[in-house]
Amino acid sequence: MNAKSPRKLAEKARKSELRRQGDEGLAAAARQNREREARLRIIEAFGRLGIPYAQWPDFVRVFYTDPQRRIEFRQMMMPPPFQAPDFDRLNQSPSDWVKAADRAWELHRDRFLQQCEDWVSAGVDEEIVEGKHARGAGRKVAARKGGRRRGENTPIDRRHEWAAKRLVKVPLKEIAGADADATTVGRVAREIIRLAGWATK
Repeated sequence: MNAKSPRKLAEKARKSELRRQGDEGLAAAARQNREREARLRIIEAFGRLGIPYAQWPDFVRVFYTDPQRRIEFRQMMMPPPFQAPDFDRLNQSPSDWVKAADRAWELHRDRFLQQCEDWVSAGVDEEIVEGKHARGAGRKVAARKGGRRRGENTPIDRRHEWAAKRLVKVPLKEIAGADADATTVGRVAREIIRLAGWATK
């Protein structure tokens, strides 16, 4: 029977603790940043739509009036200083030096990023999974052959306005109006509200 070394046992315990921490780690901070951004965009939409503060749901007002809830989490990491290679003007052309400096920078940059990944592998830091972000500002989409013309994707501000209206209980058909599909509007609004962490409110 092989007894595990104290170091391996300690590493296993550290990883287990990170899993137990759940909403206390860096991955949770990244999720909370995405939630905060979605909430602030919805509040901006309330302003653009002229929805009075008194009509905002209570949970939105609680978030809006508490500055502590609007703090953005950060984990600033400073790489070691980079020193470019010396430039030998007598024996090196500027373009040769640029190539050498670029190679040196790429090596320095990649070494720092690898060190960050190694911390995750060792259980010292948490992996931060990229979250689902709201789609961009909207762009032209080619019409399908034989199908209805799609025109432009809905701009992000409008999507947040749909979510804001949904939060104040405007009916979906009214939110969609004549130029949008109520089912699509409902799905997009629910997705943004869920991203904001207000889906169960």
